[in-house]
Amino acid sequence: MAVISYTSAEQAGGRIGETGLFEKKPLGFREDDGLLSPYSVICYWSHFYSLKGGETGELSHKGFEILTFVLDGVIEHYDYKLKRWKSLISGDAQVLRSGNGVIRSLRLEPGASVLQIWTDPNLEKSLNTPSSYDNYSSDMFRTIIGKGISTKVYCGPGSPMNMETEGVVIKEVSLAEGNHKYTDSGHSFVSGFVIEGSLTIKNNSLEANDFFIAKGEAGLNITALSDSRLFIVESPLEPGYPTYAEKFVL
Repeated sequence: MAVISYTSAEQAGGRIGETGLFEKKPLGFREDDGLLSPYSVICYWSHFYSLKGGETGELSHKGFEILTFVLDGVIEHYDYKLKRWKSLISGDAQVLRSGNGVIRSLRLEPGASVLQIWTDPNLEKSLNTPSSYDNYSSDMFRTIIGKGISTKVYCGPGSPMNMETEGVVIKEVSLAEGNHKYTDSGHSFVSGFVIEGSLTIKNNSLEANDFFIAKGEAGLNITALSDSRLFIVESPLEPGYPTYAEKFVL
């Protein structure tokens, strides 16, 4: 499979009502009219941010595992069990297992931005389990330093992140200007979001906020035209259970 890319302009989204929040969705739901449909265990992928600060209001979720990664600034989430707000800062992450139902609220401080990714942990099971969540501070994740490249491992071997969705690897990769090779198992989807910088992958020119997918590639040759930062998710080609993505297509 060739690498397929989606520029920020091609993604669905915009201002979210009167919340003070803005959103771009490389992968949204059916009603979002985006170019990309769910695949593998990836059901939803959103980059949302606020220039002056804003709040989502109450949100209700079931079944999905919802991952939140703070790219910049400070966000807060409301814990309805403890009845108080909790803060996450740049580099922090949260895993919310929505299970049989959960309500939450998010508040972004001015200048904050996050990536939010929804995965399918096997809805037939997760819809019958209680909800739970974990917050992770940035310093809990290891960073691997190489020549011209550093990799922060959010989820994968050696990471403390606990996900119900199996077979998922999540990394933030920083590249110095020059040529690099990103290596994976060759048996996965590699989904990437450009946080900052400019680069090319298999004749695809990518800038900040652009998105790409590669399927079953043993390695990706990446040319960073400037110092760049990527957010990458590896997910299984064959999850091993009926997925939301399959139901979506049918």
